[in-house]
Order: sequence, then structure tokens, then C-alpha cells
Amino acid sequence: MKHTKILFILILISLALLASGCEEKLSAEEIATKMQEKEASLEDYSGTIRTTTYLNGEKDLEEEIQIMYKKPNLVRTSGVEEGKEVESVSDGEFVWSYDTGINTVTKIKLPEEPLLTENDFVSIIDNLLNRSEVSMLGVEEVDGRSAYVLEARPKAEEKGLSELASRTKVWVDRETWMVLKSSVYDNKGNLEIDVEIRDLKVNTGIPDSEFKFEIPDGAEVKTVDLDEELKIPESLSLEEARQQASFEILVPEYIPDGYMLNSTRIYEDNDTTSEGHTSETVILTYQKGTQNIEIMENVYENEPDENIPMLEGEEININGKEGTYFNEFGSVKMLQWKLGEVEIDLIGSLGKAEMLKIAESIQEPFTEFYILGQEGRAENYPTNYVLGEKGTVIVGIINREQKPVNYTMEVRLEDTPLPLPADWKNICIENNETLEKAVTITPPFEGTGMSLQFLLYNGDKNDTSEGNVSVPYRDLHLGIDVSQNLSENNSIR
Repeated sequence: MKHTKILFILILISLALLASGCEEKLSAEEIATKMQEKEASLEDYSGTIRTTTYLNGEKDLEEEIQIMYKKPNLVRTSGVEEGKEVESVSDGEFVWSYDTGINTVTKIKLPEEPLLTENDFVSIIDNLLNRSEVSMLGVEEVDGRSAYVLEARPKAEEKGLSELASRTKVWVDRETWMVLKSSVYDNKGNLEIDVEIRDLKVNTGIPDSEFKFEIPDGAEVKTVDLDEELKIPESLSLEEARQQASFEILVPEYIPDGYMLNSTRIYEDNDTTSEGHTSETVILTYQKGTQNIEIMENVYENEPDENIPMLEGEEININGKEGTYFNEFGSVKMLQWKLGEVEIDLIGSLGKAEMLKIAESIQEPFTEFYILGQEGRAENYPTNYVLGEKGTVIVGIINREQKPVNYTMEVRLEDTPLPLPADWKNICIENNETLEKAVTITPPFEGTGMSLQFLLYNGDKNDTSEGNVSVPYRDLHLGIDVSQNLSENNSIR
């Protein structure tokens, strides 16, 4: 259905372009009236939509979709998209789509009110005319049909908002006023996308029976509630979102003055395709007046193959991680990078330096766990003990988890638990706070080259290994010797 929607919008836009290019500039309402007059004679059409995308001016992907359309809302498309056979039918009441890879039919109830109304079309056209300089380039043939060739370029004062597409060429059928072809170019003059309809046949009397969908044998039918799909999730507090999200939400340590966290929303995408690329996205919105900064954090359950970006960006380093900076959207800038499993998009109308400062303040949650000798340095640890006597080490914990955390600690000698005071069983540390405390060790048995283990557990992490044995969040090991008397072992490591 995506090519159908593209073509439909292009039809509306091209009619507006033609009206404005051939005559004096009309109001949006007048253009809408003209479109209705020209469109009134169209009852049905069929053809093949060929879509070609380009990367840096080189052909990247080419797809063909067969389409049939009949007023008012009957549509059938079939073909291959992204290497898969797809079929979609709108019978006026439901949209049916079939995924051969998982033998599943998705059924969507069409809303009683159309998603796009005449007022929406007028708004689209008015916006285009106000921001574009439209010119007639002449007449050419497209697939044997005579077509007007139009070109739209952003007005000088609007270029900051239109740098992504520096110009668009549209070929409009002189007979039917339908779009036969559309080409979009980037700000470097490279072709980005071509959409063309071939073998166009108009008003051939396509029967309604062509738009009846037959469920394949054995196919599972999944019903989708469109209202639910389009509903914006409720805004949550950061703490509520952290409780609901399946991953650790990352929060910047730095935000420019005046910006406050306005909303936190969680979106889930349960992909039903054969690849099953389900994902969860958290969007943090910071607001200052009418200005927004958005941080989008996305995690895949089954990560898809690496996507080839459609836009060129500047390669950039963010705390040692590879990232990309995009300056193709006028006043809006975007940074993309990845921290662990989390893909991050930072979007805002800020300067590059300020965007980088925010990005660099977003750190992966982690905990520093260390031990020091009695002098408070990472040396001169007590590693030689006399049985029954005590030794002291300093244990340090720094919470950089971006939230308060409850920790517990165990000390083991050769996997034998050693007694610890009760306050080590429940250690609550605020974000960015440090705890350093002395721990007294009394080895209960002799041995040489034994492992003294310090095991730290994070109350929010419930990782377990085989046999339901808890896995420590952080662990440290110190080799020690324990003897009957000091003469047997009198060195310090």
C-alpha cells in the first residue's frame, strides 16, 4: 500500500502544480475545486508502479508493484517489496495484506472517517505553493503518453526547510491529469527517488470482484485495530517509563538552560513479518517555550540487517563511538549513534557544538567497583594472613547507572562465604554518588594462592546462570595466602 499512498499524494500535488504553473496563482480553495473537476471523470485505473531509489546518485533498489484502483476506496496491489512477495487489498471495509514468509494475513478495519480529508489536501497544496517556485519545462512523452513536465524548487526564504529535496520534477498526463512520473533530487543535485506508473489504463470498468480478498489455506489471520495503532502513547514520568521499558533508558547529564523534560513516551512495534523485527522505542522530549529537543532510543528484540542510510551525513565521534551528524533538514539537526544495544537519535534546532555536548553527556549505565589497600591506593593489598587474624581492604562503589540503585555484596574465599556486617546486604547509592568503606577479612582456613572474591549484585539486574545461581553484576578477585604463623609467610603484595 505504501506506493499507492505515494502516488495518490503525488497526484494531488501535481494537479496543484499544474494549476499554478499554467495560470495565475490560485488560492488553495480554487485549486481544490479545479482538482475535483478534473478528477470527477476518473472511475478506475490500473498499471504498474516502478519505484527506483538511489544512494549518492547511484541506483540502489528497484521495485515494481501492480495496482488497480476503483472509486471510492477499492485498491489491489501485488508485487515484490524488499525481496518478498506482497499482496494487499482494500475492499472498502477492510484492508487485507498477506505475508507469504509467515503465511499470515493482516486485517485492518478502515475508519469511518477518512484519514485524509479535503481540508487536509487543501492544506498540503497551500503549503506547497507558498514554499515553492513552480515552472513549466515543456511537454514530454512518458510510456507513450504526452505529459506536462513541471519543476518545483523551494523559494529562497524556504530553502532552510527544504534542503533535503532541492527540487522535484513531475510529469502529468495531459489527458487524465494523473501523475505518470515523479523525480526527487537532493541538495547536491543527485537523484534520490523515481516513481513512475506504466501501462496506465483508465476507466476500463474494473469489476468489484477484483477487490475480493481470498484468505490462503492455512493462513493465520491477525486483526489490527487501526485506532490503537495510531494512538499516541500516554506521557509518563521518567520513573514510570523506567519501570515499564524493557531496557535502561539513557538520560543526558547536560541539557541547555531553560529546557525541561516535558514528556516520556514508549512505543512498541510488534512486527509480524517473517523477520520478526520487533522493537521498543522511548522518546524523551525536552521543551523550552516552542522549542523541542527529542531523544529517541530504540532497541530491537531481533535486530534487522544494517540499514543503508538514504542520506549522507558527517561521520563523527561521540565518546569513542561512531556516529553521524545530519545537517540536511534546515534549522533542525540530528545526531545518530549507538550505545550498547540502544540506537539513539538526538534531534533539535541547536548548533552542532551544543548537540554534541548533549550527546557526549549520555553515557551507558555502569557501576565502578574497586578495592584499595589500607593507604587508600590500588596497591599494598593485605595478601598474607595468619589463620585467625584479620586484614582490611577498602571497597569502593560508584553509581553511574543514572538512577538510585540498591546493591548487595558478598565476600567469598574459594567459594566459601565469609561473614559481613548487615549494612553490606542493602547498599543504596544515589546516581553519581561514591561509597568507600573498609571491609575486615578473617580467613577461616589455610591455603596458598587462594581466590578472595568480592561479588557485587545490582538489585535491578536479575541475571542468572545455569542452575538458578545468581551472577554478580561486578566482581573482583584477590589472591591470598593463609598460614598457621607469620614466619611461614611474611611478605606483602
